[in-house]
Amino acid sequence: MHKKQIIFFFTIILIFSCSKKSSGLKESDVPFLVRQFLDMHVQYHDLDDMLSERILNIYINTLDYGKYFFHKSDVDSFMKHSKMIDDYIIANNFKVIYQIFDVYKGRFKENMKLFNNLITMNYDFNLDEKIDVDRDSVDYATNDNDMKERWRKNIKLQLLNYISSGVTIENAKTKLSKKYSLLEKRMEEIGTEKILERFINSFTMALDPHSSYMSAEENEDFKISMELKLEGIGVRLRSEDGFVHVESIIPGGASDKLPENIKLKPNDKIIAVSQGSDEPSDVIDMDLRDVVKKIRGRQGTEVRLTILRESDKAGKPARMIIPIIREEIKLQDSDAESDVLLSKKYDFQAEIGYIRLPSFYKDPQRDKSSAGDMRQHIDSLVKKGVKGIILDLRGNPGGLLNEAIQIAGLFIEYGPILQVKDSRHAPQVYEDTDSRIFYDGPIVVLIDKFSASASEILAGAIKDYNRGLILGPGNTFGKGTVQSYNTLGNRLGAVKVTTHIFYQPSGSSNQLNGIEPDIIIPSMTSIWDIGENKTKYPLSWVKIASASYKKYYDVNPIIISSLKDMSSRRINSNSKFIDLMAKIRKYKEQLKNKSISLKEESNIEKQKMDEFKDTSHKKKKVVDLENDLFLQEAFNITIDYLKYKNK
Repeated sequence: MHKKQIIFFFTIILIFSCSKKSSGLKESDVPFLVRQFLDMHVQYHDLDDMLSERILNIYINTLDYGKYFFHKSDVDSFMKHSKMIDDYIIANNFKVIYQIFDVYKGRFKENMKLFNNLITMNYDFNLDEKIDVDRDSVDYATNDNDMKERWRKNIKLQLLNYISSGVTIENAKTKLSKKYSLLEKRMEEIGTEKILERFINSFTMALDPHSSYMSAEENEDFKISMELKLEGIGVRLRSEDGFVHVESIIPGGASDKLPENIKLKPNDKIIAVSQGSDEPSDVIDMDLRDVVKKIRGRQGTEVRLTILRESDKAGKPARMIIPIIREEIKLQDSDAESDVLLSKKYDFQAEIGYIRLPSFYKDPQRDKSSAGDMRQHIDSLVKKGVKGIILDLRGNPGGLLNEAIQIAGLFIEYGPILQVKDSRHAPQVYEDTDSRIFYDGPIVVLIDKFSASASEILAGAIKDYNRGLILGPGNTFGKGTVQSYNTLGNRLGAVKVTTHIFYQPSGSSNQLNGIEPDIIIPSMTSIWDIGENKTKYPLSWVKIASASYKKYYDVNPIIISSLKDMSSRRINSNSKFIDLMAKIRKYKEQLKNKSISLKEESNIEKQKMDEFKDTSHKKKKVVDLENDLFLQEAFNITIDYLKYKNK
């Protein structure tokens, strides 16, 4: 019940047995898999009571994330084991895991009888009822009446999803009944292997948000998806609380090209999927991998996603149908692009370079890389006589680490770009070893909440070196960890383990809270409450010693303070910014509302399909100063910065 170490005398036997064809995860595999994670993990190396409590809570939550099955009395009885899970793992004793699952299975059968009664009821979709979709704020049912009421609303929501797409109430009930009939069948098919897989992943989720276990079947799916051309919608998804959420949009993908009025947004919940104009298939409570299979398909075909959005124009959560034409994601669609912006101010006329970098990439087939492309764009802009460069990393989710290091090296003579540390060894320093500086002019870097990983490494290095200005609506995403992916053979699948934490040259880390901008510019992206610090059990860090490097004098607190004051005066006197800031405050307040209406008239925002077909694949402008209010102010700050440097 305190720190526990797992000692193995049979590791060699297990490793060699992995190469043999054998079906099913076994109880004896669990301690071995646990040790694999603990041996490699950046922070946790032994089981203890804290991890024990986390594991149990996560395991219960994975079984009943919607809180539609367990009663509070059930969960209270489970909690007496909260500090014993570590001991059970060491003792290879998993009786409690099976007992909890048996209670879940029993409650499932009870509630299927409840469902069969409730589905026959008449539902009034003109009645102004609401359902809370934030299940963390809902406790478990305290009695049968409580359970009956939450199931009634749950059924009403799912019926409304069918009706919203033109299905009659009779057909909607038939389809929903069929769905739960299939769920009952799947429940009966769940065996020891699947229960153990769920338990192992409860353990990995207790370590951090990015460590995970893949069964042999899941690992095979992963390898196939890596080898095949990706034909889909260009969205990263995650599963949480019974819903599949949109995590981020992949630059250059089909979703990235949608018109603004029907664009997917982070945190959108996908509740149904239809193939073109076919009837939608309900995907609430469906495994992520099964939802992905429904979304993927042949290039050129249409998939329609029914989503729940946290806040619409009316200021409340709403349902929308978003049609997307599947296409192969082409690397060239996420290539760096550049343009020249012209300042026409009477007291300062100059050309300013603009580079948009959507990701950090390398494509050997085209002999292209983000670092190589950046060199070409910078060289071209310098030849055109630009006085400074704006590097736009907004929405850049990251990519290849080495590319970020090489790009950072273009702006300094030489020195460390980042430090990478595990829990046992001294930090490993990654340096720019080229003593030449490729571009020594003024640089302004744009970031937002969706700038993550490699973007944060680049922005962090620029900031540590005082090499340029960092502008954004708030901190970056805050993912500063490294994962290692290791296969364990045909039977055991694979493990993805968080092994290291990134640190900036100064010894600080972007992990958890991201990179802070020097100057804040309001943007609607700031309303989304996402980031590493919003995930479950994110890793903390302690500052390490600074690497040895020479700072530049391009920016300092005096320059930043002066530019900040000028920007603040502009923003506070600009009617568009005043309206924007009012909208941001309003939407932030509205996003606190986690309930959605069960009234039919508020169910779907209508889209113009003709407009979608006409505009979904139009190429965006490299830079759109007219409509990008954030970029307008970034441009003004850059002009002020150049004027300041020319004094």
